[in-house]
Amino acid sequence: MKLKPNYIEGIFNYCDRWCERCTFTSRCNVYENTSDLTPEQLDIHNKAFWENIANNFKEAMQMLRQKAEEFGIDPNDPELSKGFDNREKTKKEIKKHPLAKLSWNYGSEVFEWMKKTEAIKEKGNEVIRDVELGIVNERQAEKEVASLQDCFEIIQWYEHFIHVKVMRALMGKAEDDGWERENGFQRDFDGSAKIAAIAIDRSLQAWAVLHNLFPQNEDEILNWMATLQKMKSIVRAEFPEAEKFIRPGFDEPEKYP
Repeated sequence: MKLKPNYIEGIFNYCDRWCERCTFTSRCNVYENTSDLTPEQLDIHNKAFWENIANNFKEAMQMLRQKAEEFGIDPNDPELSKGFDNREKTKKEIKKHPLAKLSWNYGSEVFEWMKKTEAIKEKGNEVIRDVELGIVNERQAEKEVASLQDCFEIIQWYEHFIHVKVMRALMGKAEDDGWERENGFQRDFDGSAKIAAIAIDRSLQAWAVLHNLFPQNEDEILNWMATLQKMKSIVRAEFPEAEKFIRPGFDEPEKYP
């Protein structure tokens, strides 16, 4: 499929999928294809969501068959099945990696905490009391509430995202045959590792703010911050060239001001 002239090729491969906060939506092919979806089509619990998924899958399979014919590939070749089996074995091994375990546990724990915590409600009531007592003015209160909301949104957005990108990076590294580097391309797994590291950094910054706002949750917050720091160290060790990876659009300010 031919891209429009202003589109940035591959920009969506190394983004954080947070379209509402992205400045490149007008240059993203994926955003254009999803921005006109109805609320029902975006709701995982709605029938329209799954109908849309089914239609997209059908289109993808048609394109796959066309490409297979074009390159003379037989989809029923037993060697292909063998390749899929090997990939499943690799995936099982990757799940045992310390980084995979840490990111999975972090996402699961934070998700459960976010569901149960009354921290936002309690802090909101505290801010209201401070305004009523004249301790802070309304503008200060609005700023504090906005900062609080922003931090919670950041943490929730990345809680599972980190694991997904970490797994993609680890799988990519395990399956790397050297072709990308030999042919002058950046390695995809480095790009996945880079966006995972960015998500970790942003989560750390958000937790640091919440640590100051919620001293009663200090132990939990410090534990998650320590986990994130550990993940960050492992990402750097496993993917030493990830920081050099140039993400289309995002890491090219001169090309796309």
